[in-house]
This record gives sequence, structure tokens and C-alpha cells, in this order.
Amino acid sequence: MEIRQSELLIEASLSEQARFLCDSGVITPDHVIRTKGAMLLLEEVPDDDRALREVFGRELERYMAAYETYFTEQAAAKGVQRTMLDPLPRLALVRGLGLLGLGRTRRAAKVAADIGEHAIRVKLQSRLVGAYLPCDPGHLFDMEYWSLELKKLGRDDPLPLEGQAALVTGGGGAIGVGIADRLLSAGACVALLDIDRERLEKVKSILEERFGPGRVEILVADVTDPGSMESAIRDVSLRLGGVDILVPNAGIAHVSRLEELDPATFRKVTDVNLFGTFLTIQSAIAVFRRQNTGGSVVVISTKNVFEPGASFGAYSATKAGAHQLAKIAALELADYGVRVNMINPDAVFGDEKISSKLWDLVGPDRMKARCLDAEGLKEYYRQRNLLKSRVLAEHVGNAVVFFAAEMTPTTGASLPVDGGLPGCFPR
Repeated sequence: MEIRQSELLIEASLSEQARFLCDSGVITPDHVIRTKGAMLLLEEVPDDDRALREVFGRELERYMAAYETYFTEQAAAKGVQRTMLDPLPRLALVRGLGLLGLGRTRRAAKVAADIGEHAIRVKLQSRLVGAYLPCDPGHLFDMEYWSLELKKLGRDDPLPLEGQAALVTGGGGAIGVGIADRLLSAGACVALLDIDRERLEKVKSILEERFGPGRVEILVADVTDPGSMESAIRDVSLRLGGVDILVPNAGIAHVSRLEELDPATFRKVTDVNLFGTFLTIQSAIAVFRRQNTGGSVVVISTKNVFEPGASFGAYSATKAGAHQLAKIAALELADYGVRVNMINPDAVFGDEKISSKLWDLVGPDRMKARCLDAEGLKEYYRQRNLLKSRVLAEHVGNAVVFFAAEMTPTTGASLPVDGGLPGCFPR
């Protein structure tokens, strides 16, 4: 969904001409393949969620029935057989809100909104000098169902996550990049959240080099601040039309034996790893419930949940708490059709472009303890797993896509992405 809220569009949505603007067709026939011939009008916008759904449902049924009538009449009048395209609107004018562009991809929604905004301006201005006469429905039908025009839409089979919006916390780190990369490849739009704007800007630049502009949003927010997270969820919903996939990934590490662990540091790690995961999930529940379309939460856990290490108590304990919290969320969010699963990666180092914050912190001590350089440390962790594999951030991203695409009816599961560590086999 693309929201347009210029002063002109707000005034148009509130004006007596709103119905005319929506029902008077397109300003040139070839727009019909992007916007349909009419816009949906939502004149009544109740505050109550249930009442709003009823109003929207009623108007949507009216719109679809009108489209089916248009199709049937035109096909009969022309004596042709065609397979009816979907009757759903591509534009909606909402009283007091403005114009909504709708599409199965973000690009399609933006294109529809661009055309709709321009069409409303033309219709309003044309009435200042005379009457606006819409295109004949027969001309629209010829254009909408012309095979050469339909080829412009590139009607290939949709990607598994096409039309879905994902929010990934810890988006400025190596795993965040890998997750975003795979989600984008699967067709989703992605909003990346992090407390570090500079890293976010760098990540966005890298991803846009690969996938082009328009599918990555960035938000600076603090996962430990309830107000910040509530605002972030609302912001993502307004930018992308909602939240379908939530990936709590933000985390920090600290190396210290328990007897030397500063309580303030332990609290800080707890705030990000445990409380931050809690806030991220809690902030999204209301959106999942109101959307009523299901969804997927994929918590990025760690192999340390199953096999913790000495001097890593703050990280291991707080991530284990977040892991347990995810299981509780799986129990509770099933009522809304939302699946909650966990991924347990190990030794994801990142690359020269985007490093892992965790390994930036713990790597030097590990290298010193084992008399290794950076590449030697990576090789050490590769050799210790059963498959002798180097675990990449993209592997974690592939696991996120597996869960998010709902390839199996699974919730409450833990999936290791570690090359095979017997001590971390879930049980």
C-alpha cells in the first residue's frame, strides 16, 4: 500500500465531488491496466475496528460486483470470450485520509498512486473550464483485455513473499543484511530498524545496489524503548501497508566471567537481548490482530541457548530468555494465525562490507586465546562443525524465508544454522 496525503487529496476525499472522482474512469485508456477503471471510495471511516472492517467489506463487495457487471456486459456486447482479471481495486480514496495505491508489489502500488494522484488533479482542474467526460467503458475493456497491454504487467508467477512487508531489527549488522537480502530475493519489502543510522544507511546502499530502489526502508529506533518501538511499528505500517513478517534480530554481547560481570552491564545486555525481543513482539501484536491475515515472527536466537560457553553468561542467559519468550509467543499468537519460530545460528562473521557487531567484540579475545588471526578464527569455527561449513548471514536469511513463506505448518520450532554441532541438537 502507498499512502498519498497531499492537501489536494485530503480535500478531495472530503469534498462533495469524491464519488464523481472515483466513478468517472481514467484520464487515458492505457491507465486502466494499472488502476482499473474506477477507484474505491470509503466515505465512512468509523473509529471502531470491527465497524471499519464492515464498512470496508461492504464497499469492497460493491466495487467487485460493479467490476464483474462491467466485464460481463462488455464481453457480451463485443461477442468475445475472456478470462476475467481479478476485480480488486488498485486505488482507494478514503475520507480524511487521502489516496491509497494498492498492488501486489510495492512498485505496482506506487505506480497506481502516481496515476491516481495525477488523475484527481486533472479531473478537478478540468471542471474549472468545462465538463469532464470519462472514457467509454468499451474502450477501457478493449485496452484492459488487450494481450499486448497485459504483457506490460509481466504476469509471471509471484515470488513466495511477494506483497508482504517485513520488519527486521538489528538491521545494521551482518545477520540483518543477510536476512534482508534473502527476504528481498523472495519478493518482500523490508524495513530495517537499528539504533545506528550510519550503519543503516550503508546497509540500505548495499541492498539497493542489488535490488534497486523502493523496496528497503530504514528506521532509527531503540528496541529497549516502548515508545520508540510503538512508533516504529506504526511508521512501518504507514510506509508499507502493514507488517506481515517480524524478525527480532537485535542483540549485543559481552565477554566476562560471572564473578567479574558488572551488574550494570548485565542489565544492559538483558535490556537489548531479552526486553528488546519482548518489546518488538509485543508492539507488533496489535497490528497482527487488526490485520487478521496471519503472519510470521522469526526470532534470531543462538546456538548458545543449547550449548553456552564460559565467560559468555550475559549473552547466553538473555538469549535463552528470549528463546523461551518466543515459545510463549507461539502459544499465544496462534489464535491470530501468526507463527512464531526460532533460528539458532553459530559463528556468522559477516564480510568486509558489513561486519558482525558480536564478532567485532568477542573476536579479538578468541583470536588471542587460540593464537589465530581473523581468517584462522573463521577456519577454526568451520572445522568444528560436522559439515565443515562456513555459516553465512545469507544462510540465516534462507531459514527466515523458509518460515516466513509458511512452507510447512510449523510454529514453536527451533532451527539450527550452525553446520552441525551435536551439543546444539534441539531436544
